[in-house]
Amino acid sequence: MIRSLFCAFLLLCTFVTTAQDKNWSIEVSYPISTNDAFASSNQGTLGAGIKYRFVDLRKFRLGVSADITWFATTIVNDSDPVQEFNYRDVFIQPGFFVEGPLSANGKLRFSAGVGWTWLYSRGGRAFFDEFGRVQGVDWANGLNLNIGLIYDITPSIFVQTQYDHLFISGDVTDGNIGLIKLGGGFRF
Repeated sequence: MIRSLFCAFLLLCTFVTTAQDKNWSIEVSYPISTNDAFASSNQGTLGAGIKYRFVDLRKFRLGVSADITWFATTIVNDSDPVQEFNYRDVFIQPGFFVEGPLSANGKLRFSAGVGWTWLYSRGGRAFFDEFGRVQGVDWANGLNLNIGLIYDITPSIFVQTQYDHLFISGDVTDGNIGLIKLGGGFRF
């Protein structure tokens, strides 16, 4: 066990010391919806993502990103008998982004991005209809624009906040959704 932890620690140190530009980062966030697009709760469960920076233009860096955000809500209907319905919303968001400094020391930076979002929603109980299609499940998609602030605690560890504006269109879900993501990450 100690050997495994030691090997993992050495591998992590190798990534940190050899990647001088730190082109990769992983992020974890807590998502909050800014509108009434979800069943009964606007608080998300978890968000995670990965970014790769592939172009360095003096002060600005361009890259690609992939994020996934999960909302989970249980609604209780006070009927006789009591009924509970589980609602799940998963956002899958690939995109492109740009980062640039806002402070002289470069610790405070902005980010802006554009991408596409796929929204998988499952409300209540999913079931098969008479034609063999799953009912209670909806796929929607649309354009995603985002803007955010990043503060570097160390060269590898950062905290961030980001606002995503989604233009979603689908069979059941249609409209704009706003997401605020509060979190942090590790750059390597």
